[in-house]
Amino acid sequence: MEQEQTSAGWQSGDAAAFGRLVDQWQQRVARFLARQVGNGDVTDLCQEVFLRVYLARSRYREQGTFSTWLFQIALNVARDKGRKRMPVTFADPRPEAEMPQTEAPCEQEEMIRTLDEAVAGLPAPLREVLVLRHYEDMKFEDISRLLKVPASTLKSRFAVALERLRLHLKQRGYSHEETH
Repeated sequence: MEQEQTSAGWQSGDAAAFGRLVDQWQQRVARFLARQVGNGDVTDLCQEVFLRVYLARSRYREQGTFSTWLFQIALNVARDKGRKRMPVTFADPRPEAEMPQTEAPCEQEEMIRTLDEAVAGLPAPLREVLVLRHYEDMKFEDISRLLKVPASTLKSRFAVALERLRLHLKQRGYSHEETH
């Protein structure tokens, strides 16, 4: 009920209601954007998302969930950014034998960094479903409405994305147990 009141106040131009809406969603949107385009431009892109939300307030209808509508805008901003940048590769040019050996906490940080690079290197359709399902905990049905792709296709993409991540980690020397 509180979200409906915030939404209604925001739609009528109430600046305080819009501020609450931004406070409520900003961290999730920033995380989503970081996983889509990297950390470098997240602040600017987040501002772009909420500017678009504010400008589109009269077009928002309570037919679906607010989060689906919001993430559609964030996805569009990320895609716009993706079209404007050059592709980035993250492969380490050193042979595996030259890679430094690290202690356990550093190894975990390295695995997270390697995983983040692998996620960033996925093709957009795989990365989008992986981020929305795994990191944002959205249901496949909601992702389906957001991306306008059948849920069965999204489930397949999700499985392919996970397999590519496992393969990427295996190629970097992580064991089968570490990748599950």
